[in-house]
Amino acid sequence: MLRPQHFDLSVPRPGWITAGAIRLTLLSLFVIIVAMVRPRLTPDNAGWVVLCGVLAALAFGGLLLIATRRAAQAPSSSRTGRATEAIFITLRRIGLPALALAFFLVWTFIYIAVWWAHPEDAFRGLEAEPRFADFFYTAVSTAFVSPPGDIVAHSRGARAATVIEMMTAFALVTAYASSFIDWHGRSEPKDGS
Repeated sequence: MLRPQHFDLSVPRPGWITAGAIRLTLLSLFVIIVAMVRPRLTPDNAGWVVLCGVLAALAFGGLLLIATRRAAQAPSSSRTGRATEAIFITLRRIGLPALALAFFLVWTFIYIAVWWAHPEDAFRGLEAEPRFADFFYTAVSTAFVSPPGDIVAHSRGARAATVIEMMTAFALVTAYASSFIDWHGRSEPKDGS
């Protein structure tokens, strides 16, 4: 009889396999899985998909709020300082790949909502019944300030959404990177203090 294999997570892994590399690999696998989603959207069912996306975003936001409140217990000089530090601590714990995934999915649902409002005019290059993966592809490409050439934002709303996504993606990456830098340059206490 074959016994199931149990993986011992306490076994040391090679030094080149970092936690970040594992998270990035998981994000890449998720991108591949979403790219393979085959069901097509219609203007009738797109509203339900957007509703599911809104509910998922609210659930994620609630979990993030709970995690941030727990991290806010850390000592700091001011209430605002504690809140800011708590947000950065929570973002570091979640990790950039998981945040990127949440960001891509939020913008995917925004693009579906824009298409749902004006299916014939919002984007050029989409089929009459596009796949969820088409919008995910658009969101991921646009987040890297490289909107896809085969799916083009055509309506004013779709164009505004792509510009806002590019700006927020840049702002989030900048904020995340700056959370690792101590901009205040804490000084060492002097003798006798």
